[in-house]
Amino acid sequence: MRDPLPSWQTTGRLCFEPLKPEHAAELQDELCDPRVYEFISTGTPTPAELERSFVRRAAGAPAHCPEERWFNFAVRLLETRQAIGRLEATLIGTRAEVACLFGPAWWGQGYATEGLEWLHRLMSDSFAVSEFWATVVPGNVRSVNLLERTGYHEAPPGTWPRLLTYDPGDRVFHRSAPVPPE
Repeated sequence: MRDPLPSWQTTGRLCFEPLKPEHAAELQDELCDPRVYEFISTGTPTPAELERSFVRRAAGAPAHCPEERWFNFAVRLLETRQAIGRLEATLIGTRAEVACLFGPAWWGQGYATEGLEWLHRLMSDSFAVSEFWATVVPGNVRSVNLLERTGYHEAPPGTWPRLLTYDPGDRVFHRSAPVPPE
């Protein structure tokens, strides 16, 4: 079952749309760049592989994983509507595993921070998510810095739930849901 979401939402500089297969064509220049996959074991996708992955993501969690709810978003610049990356959250109960991929041209400009903060608010406000988890290959300093900027702390082994994205040797990060404004 797919969870209902608004067709799009915005922050100060970004627009978020539920990911569709058609987004692959718009994002292939951004997300088929080998620099994006330097720390991702799947390697750089071809445009056709990117589209297949978007079809799979847009369909939601497979039937044999009824405890999972998948949320995937294309990220655009609000002003120009240019697609620059994607965000994802996999919900299991009240926790979410999150990830983001942005094209290298957009690194270092705060877009991933803005996008991840938006995703935290959406998941906690709309789906009662109380904790967020992310896994990172040790050498991926850019991702570690992003997670620390957005309130994550490295979690010691033995405190982790069963993580879907964990590979042996990964660093694991956790944060609690944002506190709602008063």
